[in-house]
Amino acid sequence: MTKYKHSLQDDIGYWLSRLRMRVHSSFEAKIMREGISIPQWCILISLYNNDASNIVELANFIEVDKGSISRVVDKLESLGLVMRLEGKDRRSSIVRLSKRGEELTPKLARLAELNEEEFFSCLSATEKNQLKSILRKLLHHAGIQSLGGWFSK
Repeated sequence: MTKYKHSLQDDIGYWLSRLRMRVHSSFEAKIMREGISIPQWCILISLYNNDASNIVELANFIEVDKGSISRVVDKLESLGLVMRLEGKDRRSSIVRLSKRGEELTPKLARLAELNEEEFFSCLSATEKNQLKSILRKLLHHAGIQSLGGWFSK
């Protein structure tokens, strides 16, 4: 039997996945010490930065289905980190950070920054810009659109 010349470790996607998993799990460990999961973090920082204000907007901004967002918001509400202000229905109600959520989110954001520094400080500013440019091109080619951040610059 002849072997195919392209091996698993020749695959760019394999290495991107390995790096993503390492960055993700490191950040997850940092915020879990604060009792927060990655999905909860995504909602907290999106609310903190006024990127979204209800379930539908959160789902669109984070690119996760509305049902998942609703469940995470329910959990955040039970933790006293967010509150819902009445709307026509549960999904149209406004979601706001509570005082506790307003205080916790910047601490979590600092952990995100530390995680980024941990993994990407080996790159110069030029290399970081090149990486972002390459990622922007790949994401665009894959049909992944963004609503903000460095992707849209």
